[in-house]
Amino acid sequence: MPSRKYSLKNSGKYPNNFPGTSDLLGDVYVAENQQMTDRSLLEAYADSGDTECLGILLKRYETSLIRFVSNFLGDEGAAQDIVQETFLKVARRPGKLLGVRSLHNWLLKVARNQSIDHLRRVIRQRRHKENLQQEATRQAAQVETASEKLEQTERSARVRIEINRLRPRLKEVMLLKVQESKSYREIAEITGLTVTNVGYLVHQAMQTLKANLRDLREDS
Repeated sequence: MPSRKYSLKNSGKYPNNFPGTSDLLGDVYVAENQQMTDRSLLEAYADSGDTECLGILLKRYETSLIRFVSNFLGDEGAAQDIVQETFLKVARRPGKLLGVRSLHNWLLKVARNQSIDHLRRVIRQRRHKENLQQEATRQAAQVETASEKLEQTERSARVRIEINRLRPRLKEVMLLKVQESKSYREIAEITGLTVTNVGYLVHQAMQTLKANLRDLREDS
């Protein structure tokens, strides 16, 4: 999914000089700063309020976060809002993040938690209950439509659909493992599970996918 540049809407919750699309992701984007580590960028922003540093972090991780949340929710519009709020948390407390081992993992964890909150709000607003299979089918159809331009073969599109048909917990660990290339330890850190539980869930998800994709193996 291509990165969609956007300017943050001023709701009064963040400073007016928070990075927007036209200034930080365009002409003011300095090539040398792209090589700075996450910690160096956070330190520079915390010390001087240099929003260019925040803009570099936004550009560095925005695509990954939007991709993960879009596939998790099946709603790109909601994903844009959640990723925006996730980066606002960085803007509000950069100094407190200096001790974080992996900023990317921290961002994924925050976005994941906000995605779960979003789903809970949606469920509460529904007037009738939907079973998990109906929800999975709806999400799979949305992901398939959104992935048509990105997927080069019918095989890869089918795999993506089957991942999204997994029950939520299995789907979550597979997105982090396959799509975001996270280790079991990192997945455990993001989801709050134990490493053992992550390994069990990945194994269970793989067994389910093998069974559902048996026809692809037979055709190959």
